[in-house]
Amino acid sequence: MGVIVGIEGGGTKTGCAVLDEQGTLLAYAEGGPANLNFVDEATQRHSFETAVEGALAGIRAPVIAVGYTVAGTRANWAWVLQRLGDPPAYPVEEARMAMLSTGVEEAHGVAIIAGTGSLVAGFRHDALVMQMGGWGALLGDEGSAYDVAIRALRSAVRAWDGREPETRLIAAVQRYFGVNDLRELVPLFYQQGVPRHQIAAFAKSVADTAHQGDTAAIRVLVQASTELAGDAITCARKLFQQDEKFTVALTGGMFHSPIYGAAFKEMFALQFPQAELRQAVMAPAVAVARAVWKRLTRPTP
Repeated sequence: MGVIVGIEGGGTKTGCAVLDEQGTLLAYAEGGPANLNFVDEATQRHSFETAVEGALAGIRAPVIAVGYTVAGTRANWAWVLQRLGDPPAYPVEEARMAMLSTGVEEAHGVAIIAGTGSLVAGFRHDALVMQMGGWGALLGDEGSAYDVAIRALRSAVRAWDGREPETRLIAAVQRYFGVNDLRELVPLFYQQGVPRHQIAAFAKSVADTAHQGDTAAIRVLVQASTELAGDAITCARKLFQQDEKFTVALTGGMFHSPIYGAAFKEMFALQFPQAELRQAVMAPAVAVARAVWKRLTRPTP
C-alpha cells in the first residue's frame, strides 16, 4: 500500500495533503509562503519542509505519486522529490485545483480564486480553455486579499489626513502594523519593506472591521468583490449563454467574508441566473492530491 501526496504552494501558505490508495485523507499540514515571485528560495524551502514533514509525520507507506500546484518557480523541487522518494510527479493547474476543491469532478464553468492573489479561468467539458488575471500584485490581482488590504490602507490614510470620514480601519491598521501615527507606515513600507503575504493577511482585519458595520471597510470589500465579479462575468460571457447551466467555483480566503461573497454572488447571478455557485469544501492541497488520485484510478480506455 502506498500514499498520494498533494502540494499547493501559494502566496501566503503551503499545504501538503496525504491520501491513501482509496482516496481517503490521512494527513494534512501547512507551511508558509512559497511563491518565488515574492519570497526567496530559503523561505520557500522552509515552507516546503514544514508542510511536507508535518503531513508525513508517522506515515511509513511509500509515496506512489505527487501532485503539485506551486505559484512561481520551484527552485527547491529537487529536494521535495528526493524527500518523497522520487515518485512520479503530476502538475495540476491552479484553476483545476480550484474547481476540484468545490467537489466538482468534471470542470464545466468558471473558476475564481480570491486568495493572496486572484485568478479567473473558464472550463468547457473538463478542458481549460480560458484564463484571465493572475498578473500579480503590481499588474493585477483585482479582488484578492492583497488588493483588499491595499484599498483599506489607502482609505485609512486618507481618513487620517481628514480627506475621508473617520473609520475603524485606522485602528485596525494601528493594531495590525504596530504603529500609532499612520505616518510611521511610510518608513515601514518604503524603507524596511513589508512582505506581500503579510500585507495580504491584513485583509482578515478589514473583513472583521466591515462586519462590525464600518462603512469604509464595507465599501472596500464590495468594490474589490464586484471588480472581480466583473472579470468573472466577462469570462463567462465568452463561453456560455445567459440561460446556460454551469458551475462557478468560488475559492480563496476572501470568500470566507459574507459581505465579500454576497456582493460577488449578487452581481454574477444577475447576469447568469442558472449558474451554480459553489464554495470550497476541501483545502487546495487536498484537491491537488485528489486530482492525482483520480488520474491514477481512472479506468484505462
